[in-house]
Amino acid sequence: MLRIVRDRVAADDPSGAIVDGFSYAAATWPKVNPSDLWSYILPNAFSDPYNHPASNHGKDFAQSWKRTAGFALERTFLEHYRGILGKNGVTIEMPHKARKRELLAGLGLGNQVDPDKADLLLIGQKPDGTEQCFGVAHVKASFAERRTDDVPLSEALLNRGFYSPLLTMDCKGSPSPTPVNRGELGDVLDTEGDNRGQKRLDFERDRRFSACFSFNRNTKPTPLGQDAAARVYVCDFKDADDEFSRQVTAHWKQRRGVR
Repeated sequence: MLRIVRDRVAADDPSGAIVDGFSYAAATWPKVNPSDLWSYILPNAFSDPYNHPASNHGKDFAQSWKRTAGFALERTFLEHYRGILGKNGVTIEMPHKARKRELLAGLGLGNQVDPDKADLLLIGQKPDGTEQCFGVAHVKASFAERRTDDVPLSEALLNRGFYSPLLTMDCKGSPSPTPVNRGELGDVLDTEGDNRGQKRLDFERDRRFSACFSFNRNTKPTPLGQDAAARVYVCDFKDADDEFSRQVTAHWKQRRGVR
């Protein structure tokens, strides 16, 4: 993994270094919590000055990680789901600004949202060869990244019947010699009472997004059988044929009227 990171950094592709390094780590250690790889392993590998060319001596690699990791996480999810969604007539895309504006304009959202807040566009392929954007996947490494900034776009999508999920590593831990990446979604509703925090209520009560897909195994999913406006799911990178890809495919088929 270190060689992959070093080679891609040297090729002046820092986000590619993160994407390829994470993909290698997730495939090599499938039993390790993906969020732990993202929280603890990749930042250290990327910030190690020995994984950068000598010409970068003196740079703040930790700050470089902060600037690069968000874009790299979007690329990571795109690469993970591109194949399985493509088999079902859906393209997941990080379009350039002009194409993004064009695709979003077709949703009839007006001027109430900022297109720059759209991370991964979900685009269905019609039988006649034309395409239609039918949703946006919002990407956050952690809930500390102001998920509320994405809410206006998400609610505008939901109000018009489009799909608006949140993909997250749910990274959150405390400094410790043996840190625990507990995440931020907290407790679920149980028979002892409702101790849920606002971050979870954003989904299960308020439905500010279609669903939450967390790649932190310490995140507690919405319990089976619980009535919820939107659900929290826990996923990993073992198989792209998971709840997220199935829901995206089902939503596209529903919009096309296919059973």
